[in-house]
Amino acid sequence: MDSTPGHPGSKPEQSPRDAAPARPATKGPSCPGPRARRVSGIDRISRRRWRFGLAVALIMLLVVLDRWGLLLVPRQDDYERYHGQHVVVVRIIDGDTIEVGLPDSLTGSASTHVRLWGIDCPELGRRSVPSEPWSEEARTFARQLVEGSTVRLIIEPGRIRDSFSRILAHVELPDGRSLNREILAAGLGLADDRWPHARLLTYQQAEFFARSRRAGLWSE
Repeated sequence: MDSTPGHPGSKPEQSPRDAAPARPATKGPSCPGPRARRVSGIDRISRRRWRFGLAVALIMLLVVLDRWGLLLVPRQDDYERYHGQHVVVVRIIDGDTIEVGLPDSLTGSASTHVRLWGIDCPELGRRSVPSEPWSEEARTFARQLVEGSTVRLIIEPGRIRDSFSRILAHVELPDGRSLNREILAAGLGLADDRWPHARLLTYQQAEFFARSRRAGLWSE
């Protein structure tokens, strides 16, 4: 049978208008597939790694800033308050840290902790950490030289405090000698070159002198 349009036996064409509207497909509850779950897990791991990397970068930045003396902004009033001052040493904390009888302008305490510029002595024990060799000898040496005496503080304007808020100073004895240098020459500390300062070469020479005599730290 011929089905040509217009032929008596042919079926009439349906127009798009007469066609039944298509039923929208019903969607069930969505459930992420294995690939989506895997991608989501990778994203979480990536975010954790990114946060960890950021934390490490911030710590490294703080270390660099502290190394170059930029972590604490120098206070001009600290320089004017401490530079050239004659102060009494009230306590020897360890080989490279003393306490002087001058109120601390930053912390408000009745005395100021002074860290000896440019030297690094063995650490005394704290809590469960044992003392390093020669730490007691370094403290005893400093105590014999300056405890109860009047000393003069020499401050460098570029870096006045360390990261523990202690005043950084070259300490001059009543006879004009440098406490910092005397400790190095006795072999009870290292010349600390982490931060540049005016007496770095002098302190390095004092350490070399102690090494050549195999004094203190260098006797072992």
